[in-house]
Amino acid sequence: MAEEQKEAKPKKRMTATRAAASIGPLVKEFITGTIQARSEGKQKLAYTFIVCHHEEILRAMDVLPVWTENFAGICGAKRDAERFLQRAESLGLSRSLCTYALCGIGFDQWREELGEMPPSAPWGGQVKPDFMISTGQILCDPRSKWYQASQQFMPDVPIYNMDLPYPMFQRDRDHRDVWDYYHTYLVKQLRGLVAFVEEQTQKKMDYDRLRELVDLSDRTWNLMDETYKLRAAVPCPMGTGDAMNTMVPICFMMATQKAYDFFADLKKELEEKIAKKEGEVENEKYRLMWGGGLPAWYALNDFNYFNSNGASFPVETTYRMVAPLDQMDIPETKDPIEHLAWRWLGYWTFWYDKAKKRPGSEPDVERLINWIEEYKIDGVVMHEAFSCRTWHVGLIWQLHQLSKIYKPIPLLMVGKDGKKEKVFQELPSLILESDIIDITSYSEVDTRNKIDTFIDTLESIRVNRAA
Repeated sequence: MAEEQKEAKPKKRMTATRAAASIGPLVKEFITGTIQARSEGKQKLAYTFIVCHHEEILRAMDVLPVWTENFAGICGAKRDAERFLQRAESLGLSRSLCTYALCGIGFDQWREELGEMPPSAPWGGQVKPDFMISTGQILCDPRSKWYQASQQFMPDVPIYNMDLPYPMFQRDRDHRDVWDYYHTYLVKQLRGLVAFVEEQTQKKMDYDRLRELVDLSDRTWNLMDETYKLRAAVPCPMGTGDAMNTMVPICFMMATQKAYDFFADLKKELEEKIAKKEGEVENEKYRLMWGGGLPAWYALNDFNYFNSNGASFPVETTYRMVAPLDQMDIPETKDPIEHLAWRWLGYWTFWYDKAKKRPGSEPDVERLINWIEEYKIDGVVMHEAFSCRTWHVGLIWQLHQLSKIYKPIPLLMVGKDGKKEKVFQELPSLILESDIIDITSYSEVDTRNKIDTFIDTLESIRVNRAA
């Protein structure tokens, strides 16, 4: 059967840091941990999504998160998503929908049909949850529908849909004018989640423990920002290829001591590499920004290909906290629920003030501009994943806005022969196209050809600047 077919296993991506190399076993550990918890029946398990700022509530109630996006990404990285995608298609769902969601829905349907895990499920599979927490946030359109679709096969599993909006950017208005309205709404949503989890677990929230976990997350958040900023060093000690692994504690382990300790160790490792002048690339020629888009999880070796051509990635916009909390200009409160709501608003509006100071800029573009300058970036790479519309729409527009700021500037140079000639200083960009886990959309040959052409452009600019 087509469902039994698997793609050839990808070559293991070479990592530059010990921390990144430790992530695989770490992810496998918490996936197998959910399977063990299900068999023991001592903890409640909840399907949920990343970047929702509610991990502390779940962990304070001793609920184990089951990260459905993470499992779909693992299926993609192992090149074992196709059979689950085909399952979802057989249910009448289009391949043009979010392939994370399709993979999860296909897996859920197959597991419930069999009454056990599908054969050879990656790392043991994804367990059936006790309840599901969806989020109708602006970030991602399937987040309010994915679990509804899976509930067809698990009618006994309830859903809590939590709305997490944020003030939209308006150049002629201060977002703080409407902060109180949004904050009140968010607090209501979070308290509703607490009430729902209390009902499901038959436990009352321990607010002292919640406060401790929120503080732990805040300290981890700030430590991560300090750690990632070390990558501005020349040569860059850790690139985006490794960051796509080290994002795991950010997205799946917040409110745990293990996440804090991970970044403490990573920070120490990067400081050691900087002291020894060890870079991700032995002879760093080009410093690139991963300017947007989720990666193709089955093709992370593309980062090694960039590296082999002298290109390093000191910074990325994907899976990156925007700033330490003390720079977010959010009100202080001793109520952990209120703080979670303020943290959400600060996270999404941090670049609003900066964008208003630059004519024609927008928050997402302003972030790119700031990091281009801070990390001494020579070029921008983006990935357009065809099935992830909400996250990837606007990337081409952002590059268009950058081109207005980093225009090709004619410089009159004098050559060795005394003749004057024009050269152009610019910020080149590359758009890669495939999908997050659907490998049928990917061509390694075409991708490498695009990268080769991009490297040639970077080299031409480098030579001209040196002249």
